[in-house]
Amino acid sequence: MGLLQALFLLGSVPSTADAAPATQCLRESHSVAQRLARAAKSAWVVDTPRSRMDLATLKSKLAAATDASAPDLRQADLSGLNLNGVNFKRADLTGARLVGTKLVGANLFASDLTDAVLADADLSRANLDGSVLRRANFQRANLEGASLFATILESADLSSAKLDGTRIIGYLRGAKLAGASLRGANAGADPGNQSMGVMRATFIGADLSGADLSEANLFKADLSHADLTGAKLVRTNLMYADLIQTDLTRADLTGAKLAKANIDEALFTQVVGLSKIEGLDQVRNREKAKFDAK
Repeated sequence: MGLLQALFLLGSVPSTADAAPATQCLRESHSVAQRLARAAKSAWVVDTPRSRMDLATLKSKLAAATDASAPDLRQADLSGLNLNGVNFKRADLTGARLVGTKLVGANLFASDLTDAVLADADLSRANLDGSVLRRANFQRANLEGASLFATILESADLSSAKLDGTRIIGYLRGAKLAGASLRGANAGADPGNQSMGVMRATFIGADLSGADLSEANLFKADLSHADLTGAKLVRTNLMYADLIQTDLTRADLTGAKLAKANIDEALFTQVVGLSKIEGLDQVRNREKAKFDAK
């Protein structure tokens, strides 16, 4: 549609008597349209795909690193590579892509993986102690048997990830773990670091809906405001855990241990296995929690 037609449809075409002013109006409108088009074109950012780094280049960068200069792998694309057992200690992998990458037993100690994408990656038995994984994408990633001690996973996406048997003492505020498997995961407070204060897993506001935490150790873990709707917590150790305003609607708590847990304003509606919870008579603030009416 031309500019004249557009103006006509908008009821802006002047009469024949006003032809000269109309022509001037059209010229000015056309000039404005051109300026807008140029501005839009200059503002358009083309998302140019990053070239994938080959294994030789990666090893060269890692070998060149020193104690004073950590490996700089920011925005690097390492997707699909076999990096099993590779030492990434203290590497800067901010915004890196490791989609489907094999990192079995890799050392990522104190590495920075902020905003990195590791969807479908295999990090089983990897060392992620002291690493920063803020907003990282671990969707469907395998972290079975990995170590995540003193790790920052704030707002990280671990939806449908495998964390069975994983050691987790980290900061997972706002993390997404919907549908994740944490069977037998050890996220209990570390008694060996009491001199430094209680080091425990923090899942405040995390999405654990539909997650499987059966037989996991969540001793003293902070799950306040977390979404555990439909989660499996069969024989899970939740002793001394904070479950303040936690939503456990339709969760399976068969055989779960809740002695001394703080359930202030927690939701236990439609819970499975309520009568089989151990230590429910010893929880704190039970009178403030919500259970189904008898």
